[in-house]
Amino acid sequence: MANLLYRYLKNRNLLLLTAFLLGLFWGDFASSLKGLILPALILVMSLSTTHITLKELVQIKKYLKDILIVTLIHYPFLSGLILLANHLWVKDPDLRVGYVVMAAIPSAVAVIPFTYLLQGEMTVSLIGSAWIYLFALVAAPFISLHFLDVAKIEPSGLLLTLFQLILIPFLISRLLLKWRGFSHYQANAGLLINLCFALILYTVIGINRRVFFGHPDLLILISAIAILRTFVSGHVIDLFSRWLKVDPRRRVSYVLFGSYKNLGLAAAISLLLFNERAAIPAAITTIFEFLFLIWFTYFRKRWG
Repeated sequence: MANLLYRYLKNRNLLLLTAFLLGLFWGDFASSLKGLILPALILVMSLSTTHITLKELVQIKKYLKDILIVTLIHYPFLSGLILLANHLWVKDPDLRVGYVVMAAIPSAVAVIPFTYLLQGEMTVSLIGSAWIYLFALVAAPFISLHFLDVAKIEPSGLLLTLFQLILIPFLISRLLLKWRGFSHYQANAGLLINLCFALILYTVIGINRRVFFGHPDLLILISAIAILRTFVSGHVIDLFSRWLKVDPRRRVSYVLFGSYKNLGLAAAISLLLFNERAAIPAAITTIFEFLFLIWFTYFRKRWG
């Protein structure tokens, strides 16, 4: 029984599906768990960035071209696509805030394990992720303060939240890597990450479950934008990379940076700095990022 439970908790896809369904149908306790989102995200970010070691970072000079490409894909392209869709189609002011936050935050920490699952270029994803998170300390405040109503956001609050969720976890991860005993627990880090993601997903979905049942118009709109900024954007990067004859492993890394945002971070910032409604775009888009991984895995095997 214990072994079965352990295998279930290690299965991220099944655990996240369970969290989503629980939040959708039994989300009464979600509001009381809101305060756990920040510590859960700090833990996720700290454990996930332990994959980024000094060994990879010292090779940065060999990957300057990749860093430039990844930055252009993730911010001008993906963030620009999100902001354009937001400008053209979204009228609700709270949802517009949610999309600006989504555009501002860096890539998903899952880019690294997803690169491994899809047999992509791990070093590109490792160094690219490290750079994107450092770059986000400048890009995120710039995008947020430029596209949001400055009267509704306190710059110091935004900077403090980014500091807590990006810089502090990265520093904690350096301390964990220096701790000799960490290697004994590192094998189970994935289990903790899965549980934290499940908690965040349950809370965000539970708080906003009325959208799924009472606002089909919002659900359709957000789903359409999610497909555009995940499925369409990912395949545009894939086609363009094929045209430029980029090798298949690097192409995988580029596709992931062109389709995945850290939606847990987006939901947390939206909840902490704005309101529950602002977290709706991140909550619903999470489902489509999950579906894109399943689809792109099949796509690569069939046509990659």
